Amino acid sequence: MKPHHKKILLTILIIGFLFYIDPVYAGPGGTIAKGLFKTWWGKLILFALFIVFFPLIVYTYTVEFFAIRKTKKQLNQVGLKNRDFSWLNLEKNVSNIFTRVYEAWDKENMNEVSDYVNHWYWQNQQQVHIDRWKRENLKNICKLDKIKSIKPVYTEITSDDNFEGSKIAFVISANIKDYLIDRDTRRIVEGKNVFGDEEHIWIMEYTEGKWLLDDIREGKLSLAFAKMKNIIPELRLSQSSKPV
Repeated sequence: MKPHHKKILLTILIIGFLFYIDPVYAGPGGTIAKGLFKTWWGKLILFALFIVFFPLIVYTYTVEFFAIRKTKKQLNQVGLKNRDFSWLNLEKNVSNIFTRVYEAWDKENMNEVSDYVNHWYWQNQQQVHIDRWKRENLKNICKLDKIKSIKPVYTEITSDDNFEGSKIAFVISANIKDYLIDRDTRRIVEGKNVFGDEEHIWIMEYTEGKWLLDDIREGKLSLAFAKMKNIIPELRLSQSSKPV
């Protein structure tokens, strides 16, 4: 289940909790939640709320599924003319960039990935976040456990002969540990020291014959990207359908 879908279900539980609390089961160790699940009214409210949100979850999955499938198919067609756009090569490049960026971020040195991100993004992240945290005596601990999935949800292909300047939005799900600590006390000031599934949208741009990270958006925007129509020149697709 996607992180933002988990948030929806969590919202259901919280709303159910606000609607009904059984004081008999109140106590330490999360027994209030247990009491809620055991009561007839609690189960009925949670079931009703789940029914309300279920169509939204199904709709989101359906729209994204078909958008991803269509985008992969179109990229493979473009890949017949430029192999950097074929899905297997794309997935390998995106996975490599994703891993390198997380390693550089944890080391607080985006210079290490200057060849994998565009200049604007490198400068923005180094100055706006990393350098600011240093001034505030904070350090961002950012560890990547594993990448769970990489899915192209939207693409804009240019009419350039080599598709220079094209962009692709990928929905990337990964198991990540991400929190802020005080440099002196090592005390956690934000986040938790645990791995958890996170989903973000990474936008890649094809620049001078290689893929660069252009921007990162929140995962909850995946549906908005999925609903947009891919921009792919018809002429390029017809040419790329011929054997190279």
